[in-house]
Amino acid sequence: MPNTLNVTTLATIAGKSVFQCWALASGFTKSSQQGTVGAEILQLGNLSNASYSILPARFDAGQHTAPNVQWVVFLSGLAHITLPNTTLPISNKTAYATEAWVAGGAYGTILATDVAEFSKAGHLTSYPSGEETRVLQIPIEGGEIPAHTVVDATGPCLHAELVGRKRALAAGLDELD
Repeated sequence: MPNTLNVTTLATIAGKSVFQCWALASGFTKSSQQGTVGAEILQLGNLSNASYSILPARFDAGQHTAPNVQWVVFLSGLAHITLPNTTLPISNKTAYATEAWVAGGAYGTILATDVAEFSKAGHLTSYPSGEETRVLQIPIEGGEIPAHTVVDATGPCLHAELVGRKRALAAGLDELD
């Protein structure tokens, strides 16, 4: 979906955390906000508070659920997110991805919805690189999960699903010249 944001999501099925690739239902629109008039913009929902974390090199956050339904924006560094062995398989008929590597930067945004209310075991996160990882954690007010379409129910977004948005935008800009 080139007019929307695809995002790797920590979702839940039957009380277990899983990776899914979601396309947000709200698409990009032309901004009318001062300073960005004419640029493309996509609303991420009603957000409440935010935190900025600096995680040391080779930090291990251990096993946990998301503290809130929240956007997690990795600005730099590298996150390795895995699912506990005890959580899979949900079904013997479906092969689920059990890990995601998220590099900080342009494609470093995920949505974490696997809060304790929905996930029994959560996920594990480590930061294996030799540099600090800088992260914005932005809870969604009221824990409201954004409207979305599931692009892949069995794993995180593939690189092509993340960069496709940028390519579509560049192609649109080329048409304007």
